[in-house]
Amino acid sequence: MADLRRLGKRGSYRLGSSRDTVGPGSWLLTVLAGTLVIAGGAELGLWFVPFVIGLAAGLLLARAGWRLRHTLPAVLVMVLLGWGVPLYWPAVVQGQPVGATARVIAALAGVPPHAVFGVLFTLLVGVLQAVVGLWLGRALSPRTPSR
Repeated sequence: MADLRRLGKRGSYRLGSSRDTVGPGSWLLTVLAGTLVIAGGAELGLWFVPFVIGLAAGLLLARAGWRLRHTLPAVLVMVLLGWGVPLYWPAVVQGQPVGATARVIAALAGVPPHAVFGVLFTLLVGVLQAVVGLWLGRALSPRTPSR
């Protein structure tokens, strides 16, 4: 019966905790740092950097108290910006004909030979790498005992 007296009272449901809060400043700084590392890796031809960033985010951010609902969107934004900007930069800013390369990539991947499919396929590969790295990092990080 003691539990029935707590119904409707502040703090009785334990839906969140002080560890559950991630400030927007720390979230943006983390996303910016990861985006810059992934973009730098893309420029150097290091195609595996999204996996490494996902792994690092899974290991470090779980220890920092970030929940998956904050970490997963951060990693996805990192990858989409970190690989998306280097993909579009030569076409938009430098005026290079990268659409032909994207069409060839799409055709080799077995999807319709359009530049959009080549870019989407490339971003999907980066997202899958980052999500697998995040999953592995969270699986390897030690868990704190729940109350």
